[in-house]
Amino acid sequence: MNTRFSGRSIAAVGLGLFSIVMGGCAAAHTPPTFPTSVRVVAPPPTERVLLDEHFSTYSPYYREVRGHWGVVGGRLMQTRDEARELNTVRYYAPLTIADAEITTEATMMSDLPQFTTSDDDELLKTRRRIGGAGLVFRFQDENNFYLFRMAGEDGVVLGKVVNGQWQELANPRAEDFSGVRLRTDVPYELRVRVVGRRIQCWIADRAVANLEDGSFTTGRVGLSTFRSKAAFNSLKIVER
Repeated sequence: MNTRFSGRSIAAVGLGLFSIVMGGCAAAHTPPTFPTSVRVVAPPPTERVLLDEHFSTYSPYYREVRGHWGVVGGRLMQTRDEARELNTVRYYAPLTIADAEITTEATMMSDLPQFTTSDDDELLKTRRRIGGAGLVFRFQDENNFYLFRMAGEDGVVLGKVVNGQWQELANPRAEDFSGVRLRTDVPYELRVRVVGRRIQCWIADRAVANLEDGSFTTGRVGLSTFRSKAAFNSLKIVER
């Protein structure tokens, strides 16, 4: 059989093959499409909680420096308020840390005898002016540590004890950060963040101190009272 193709037929066949090949190449190189609603969400930041204490039972892992400490009704109580006694301390012995965020909820207690004497009046004045409760951190021993606590009705204080001598670092007054005096029998959240030389302090989410000091770089964490009975609802330590 004699089959003949014209130039026009050959050209048409070639053009068709070219279109098929190029179409296949185009399909092979078409980039994939993605839905525009997809979002990449970063994982939430993690924190290493070293201690989260709510004082349901009395723990043997604490050590005490002065004071009468005990767990009553889910609260840690310090029931000694001798006006001549200085800082009582209860620290958590197993942990020695450098950088951390430390939080407690503390209440200054105002209970007095039913019939007060002149000595009781003096005690009440002491509580209202300087007595308080708070946190110790980078605690070396009873003569060397940092302290952040409420200071009577007037405000809070951040300081340190070095070789047994008290040195004040910051003394924010209540009218500066809350406009009202602090009250006894009311719980307040106290928080300290210490990273390197930087020390930051809050009361009830209000920043009250931000400074640098390098006396102590590491140590234990605990609770403290100063010439006052007090109750603590919690103690949380998060490593930074």
